[in-house]
Amino acid sequence: MCCRMLFACGDFPTSKLFDSFKLMALNRNEEHELNKNNCNFIHGDGWGIVLGKDGRFTEFSKNLVECWKDPRFPQYYDSEGDFVVIHARRRSPGSPLRLSYTQPFGCKGWCFCHNGTVYDYEIEDVSDSEQLFALLLSKLEKETDVVGAITDALKEIKSYSSLNFILFNEKQVYILRKLGGTKRGKEYPKYYAMKYLEDENYLIASSERLVHWGGDWKELDNNTLLRVSISDRKVEEIKI
Repeated sequence: MCCRMLFACGDFPTSKLFDSFKLMALNRNEEHELNKNNCNFIHGDGWGIVLGKDGRFTEFSKNLVECWKDPRFPQYYDSEGDFVVIHARRRSPGSPLRLSYTQPFGCKGWCFCHNGTVYDYEIEDVSDSEQLFALLLSKLEKETDVVGAITDALKEIKSYSSLNFILFNEKQVYILRKLGGTKRGKEYPKYYAMKYLEDENYLIASSERLVHWGGDWKELDNNTLLRVSISDRKVEEIKI
């Protein structure tokens, strides 16, 4: 799948954040390989959101319509919270339009969203992204160290365009950038990027640098995991 995703925590300007995400989903934000010559490259096959405040998730919602056409989307411009993850999907050719494929996914206190395609998995009733999430959960059940569990899971994935993901619970967020060795992964490093911005009041991580935001955006190197503590916005880059 081709997706756009965004995470923010802290005291961020909500309306500006949602406006920026909508522009990214609409292909009106940052140029990359897949929209350079295709103005119709939009992410309109469903979207989802997780909101949180004071260390607790307050809302988990998904819909099949385009986020910019969803009448509920503008309601979030005035939402009160200090944590959000948003995901917009563009389905791969032949992939079904289903609410069950819409992200983020949630299970056992963890939530997950992904940008890329895992070719190891056969797609039937469960998407490749959800199967990747299930693999991560199985490792988390056996391993107390989250980074170790993620590392163990990644060893089992052989063929993919990108394993970029945001894995999170109410305390911690783990953001991975990992390009695959397939032709698609090699040719689209701009599209399969993950970038983040640290401000004194908030932190944002996104598939793209949000063009209407200033500040020093940092791009994660390939094979790098960004660990974020939600309460104090402490970040750590970890090579995987």
